[in-house]
Amino acid sequence: MGPQATSSRLLQLVVNQTRAFALNCRMRIPILIGLLFLPLALHAATGCAPLPGTVTPNVRWPQVWQALTDQSSCTQNCHVGDNGSAGLDLSNLTNSIYFLVSQQSQQSSLTLVDAGNARNSLFFLKVNCTAPGVGAQMPPGGGMPATLQALIYDWIEQGAYGENPEDPATRDFIFKDGAESQRR
Repeated sequence: MGPQATSSRLLQLVVNQTRAFALNCRMRIPILIGLLFLPLALHAATGCAPLPGTVTPNVRWPQVWQALTDQSSCTQNCHVGDNGSAGLDLSNLTNSIYFLVSQQSQQSSLTLVDAGNARNSLFFLKVNCTAPGVGAQMPPGGGMPATLQALIYDWIEQGAYGENPEDPATRDFIFKDGAESQRR
């Protein structure tokens, strides 16, 4: 067998292997895509309520925290101190934002507050959906006023700001294109 025949056989072998690899990949791509979206399916929230009214502009954390304090018991009873429910301490206005923004949930792969994306934020899903995908609706038994749910939604969609400007929370947030005056 001459060098040209060996090259031809080698080339044919490479072509056959490439075809086999391509066929194998085409069969696996739908499976790989399905696996990529599996975490989303595992934490799919259901029973999410529509939000009333219009968007509240320029919402900051102190406004949300005060509303939580006035209209629910989460800042005084459940999420207090080192032993707060789900490891979340909302008892202090100044420090509580750091327990939320860009923080991973202890119970799921969701972020507690994903700045700019309320529908992917466990904090919002827990107060808005009867089955948030992780645990139960908060407060236990539901009952958080819809206007407070809307305020939380607006705060998250607007970037979840309100911490001390000298010590900003880490967030991956890009300003939106002007559609932020409508709820999704």
